[in-house]
Amino acid sequence: MTPNPTDTALEGIRASMAAKLPLRVVQRDLVLDPPNHDPAELEKGVICLVSGGGGRFANYRGREGQLGHVSLGVVGFVKVADDAPVGAVEAAELSLLHDVLDWVRDTGMPRPFDSALPKDWRQSRQLEHPYGWIVLDLDVRPLAT
Repeated sequence: MTPNPTDTALEGIRASMAAKLPLRVVQRDLVLDPPNHDPAELEKGVICLVSGGGGRFANYRGREGQLGHVSLGVVGFVKVADDAPVGAVEAAELSLLHDVLDWVRDTGMPRPFDSALPKDWRQSRQLEHPYGWIVLDLDVRPLAT
């Protein structure tokens, strides 16, 4: 299957984030079962980039289907030592979140995108110790050309 421009750009975002965060694992595939995922990767922090749709395309003749935004979910997973305090999960989640936010401030976004604006985020609330997770919504915007 031939990649489309949006898929290619999302792969560019993955590569950009992986280059900026070399101590993390950045991928496009969602981790579906953290307890059965590679523990060494989870200890580093796994960042999964998942497209959640988009919209807000240009609505004038000649630009139909252009300039649309993409809703990008950044889903991060972490693991702390089994005997670590429960609060260590929260600290690991917040560290992962702030690494992603550092990337947002200095992305070098691949074309056709211009910026990634952070929106709401959620975290595990320490409920799944020794595993944790965050979800950050990013509004990825196109270049205004």
